[in-house]
Amino acid sequence: GEKILHSEYFTLKYQNKDEEHSVSFTVPLLDPIPPQYFIRVTSDAWLGGDTVIPVSFKHLLLPEKFAAPTELLDLQPIPIREAKFGFSKMYSKLQGGGDGFKLLNPIQTQTYQTLTEFDENVYVSAPAGSGKSVCAELAILRAVATHGVENARCVYCAPIEDIAEARYADWKVKFEDIMGIPTCILTGDVPTDLKLLERSRVIVSSAKNWDILSRRWKQRKNVQKVKLFIADALHLIGGA
Repeated sequence: GEKILHSEYFTLKYQNKDEEHSVSFTVPLLDPIPPQYFIRVTSDAWLGGDTVIPVSFKHLLLPEKFAAPTELLDLQPIPIREAKFGFSKMYSKLQGGGDGFKLLNPIQTQTYQTLTEFDENVYVSAPAGSGKSVCAELAILRAVATHGVENARCVYCAPIEDIAEARYADWKVKFEDIMGIPTCILTGDVPTDLKLLERSRVIVSSAKNWDILSRRWKQRKNVQKVKLFIADALHLIGGA
């Protein structure tokens, strides 16, 4: 029998009857792939107003089925005292000694080697509250250790101002007060932000403020000197 994969109403007004119209929709591709699908257009007002269009899959080319891009490794949690680039120092000197933070969690442990040993792009997809900010901190500390504090400009971009302000309040203590790495948050005022970018090495910004500052990147040498760019909550940036 037939299986309906999609249905919807489309209203065609008389005054637009001679114009071309487009309807977009998405349907699943069944497995095994059938030889063809049928698109049926039926009028709910006229008898005989029924058209069937076959869509053949005979020459359909599909991408290969890829496994998950990152293999889940069976790793033991890494004690923060063994983390590189002064990471344990940063947390041990926090008020309360890091609130009992002794081990990297599974997400942090899984990404640790890539973040601390390689210059590859890294995409970390994990639920809220899973410690992705620690991954960012490890990447920043490695950038500073690799390029030196004079040359390691690291930009953290959040989709909205509230997230950026909360991150700045946290990292101002960790990076500037404890680790001695100049840290700032962009204001949206270009002359002020250019000065902040010049003297700071950890730059926190909303997506809007970074967009304003980086549009003329070809004329702004300090934008070109960014060594590390961290985009947080990517799924929100399009709607920010």
